[in-house]
Amino acid sequence: MKRNLLIAVLTTGIAGVAHSATSVTLYGLVDAGIGYQQTRVSQGDQWNKTREIGVVNGVNKGNRWGLKGAEDIGNGTSAIFQLENGFDLGNGNATIGGRLFGRQAFVGLQSKSWGALTFGRQYNLAAKFIASIDPFAVGFKQAGVLNGAFGSSTNARMDNSIKYVSPELSGFTFGMVYAGKNTKTTTGDGMDDVHSGDTSNWISLGANYAKGPLVIGASYDRFRTNFREAGEETKGTAHMWNLFGSYDFDLVKLHLGYGQVHGAASNDIVVEKGPGSTGLNGAFNKFTVVKDPVSSIHGLDYAQTDGYRQQAWLVGLTTPVGDQGKILFSYQGSATKNTEDAFDGAKGRLDIYSLAYLHNMSKRTSLYAVASYGSGRLKFDNQENVRLKSTLVGIGIHHLF
Repeated sequence: MKRNLLIAVLTTGIAGVAHSATSVTLYGLVDAGIGYQQTRVSQGDQWNKTREIGVVNGVNKGNRWGLKGAEDIGNGTSAIFQLENGFDLGNGNATIGGRLFGRQAFVGLQSKSWGALTFGRQYNLAAKFIASIDPFAVGFKQAGVLNGAFGSSTNARMDNSIKYVSPELSGFTFGMVYAGKNTKTTTGDGMDDVHSGDTSNWISLGANYAKGPLVIGASYDRFRTNFREAGEETKGTAHMWNLFGSYDFDLVKLHLGYGQVHGAASNDIVVEKGPGSTGLNGAFNKFTVVKDPVSSIHGLDYAQTDGYRQQAWLVGLTTPVGDQGKILFSYQGSATKNTEDAFDGAKGRLDIYSLAYLHNMSKRTSLYAVASYGSGRLKFDNQENVRLKSTLVGIGIHHLF
């Protein structure tokens, strides 16, 4: 149950201004269970296997707590804000890079007539219009599209962003987000000037149609990297789009999805800002590193250049079990390649099969069981092939407050 906190902001001696009371909601989610996770990646006689058995943190959804509020400022308009922290339930540490409010942090205005305009660290439009159509709602580790075949084009956070989302118009909603930098630093020694700067920018567009049993969502993200450091320049452009839909036949709900990624999907600048993940395909990265003096000291992997292409697809089913339970199933797949010569004709394929059962104990508490198996391969023109196997099995509890 969400707890409402009434914060009265009184007149201060310094400002001498009286503020009206503001209603603030404290909310959160805690999720943990017992699970088994194993990932094995091999190339010829070389292989690496990682296995974890025990308490698993945030299987269904990442743990979080937050504050959000709204104040009616007249004419049907409200001032709104939201601050959301992510944390590891197993050890209490902050997640999302240790940020205090790494999940979300924004402020803005909202109206039923013209929509919402907000500023801060916010999700791209795919998170609003695409993620919820996935049967696993981008949760359950590799079973969801975020950590599975699609990667974070389906759910990413944008720093220093401006976001607009329209009101619902006959079942139709749309939005747009812009985030960018324009910084420049020049140093000199009396003879030569050295220029550094960052003019990278990110545009996210999305739309959704929901009417009766039908839901359709579409998203497009374009990230343009333009980063110069000590006179060396890194440029790249990524295009990411998704089209998802679901239809509820009462006895079963059908989920379908398709998406593509073109270009430099995960260079260092993009990773810092959010959409750097290519899901479970990321397990292949260490086998595709090419050193490039213009990039970072770690080089580029095959998902980091203009020659990279990814196609991903999803077929899923949701079936109710009684009044309190439901069964989730999905098959995800992806095909990836890099056409640039330096990557030796790298071509990848990934398939993930997932099954889960959710049972609601109350409005705020549910139990779940999940099993997921993924297999993949990466082929080269001259190197030995790489193979991937990944297994997840777990049971857990999910509680909202």
